[in-house]
Amino acid sequence: MSNALKGILFSALIFPGAGQIILTKYRRGAGFLCVASVSGLVFVAALVRQAVERLQEVVAQGGVVTVPEVMKILTELSTYVSSVLMILSFLVLFCCWLFSVVDAWRVGTELDRKSADV
Repeated sequence: MSNALKGILFSALIFPGAGQIILTKYRRGAGFLCVASVSGLVFVAALVRQAVERLQEVVAQGGVVTVPEVMKILTELSTYVSSVLMILSFLVLFCCWLFSVVDAWRVGTELDRKSADV
């Protein structure tokens, strides 16, 4: 398997930055990994914050919070993104993933070319 394909698969299917790490570009991989992790955590935190607000509304109206009610609220929130922070963090995560895949392909191609030249 070529380095380019290995890098693409690791970055695309495992986590952004994994392809760079497997291709021994540790700083690049750590950078992608950190950016993707932080943006993912911000997205989840914003989602949880909105879910808690909705659950507090249900309790304030005298409703009972059940597991199906929580799942319904989370499903609604995940399909309808209402927070600017959630949109931005998702876009950062998506762009990080995309750039990680392209960079892993580029690094892998360079390594494949160097190994073919030697």
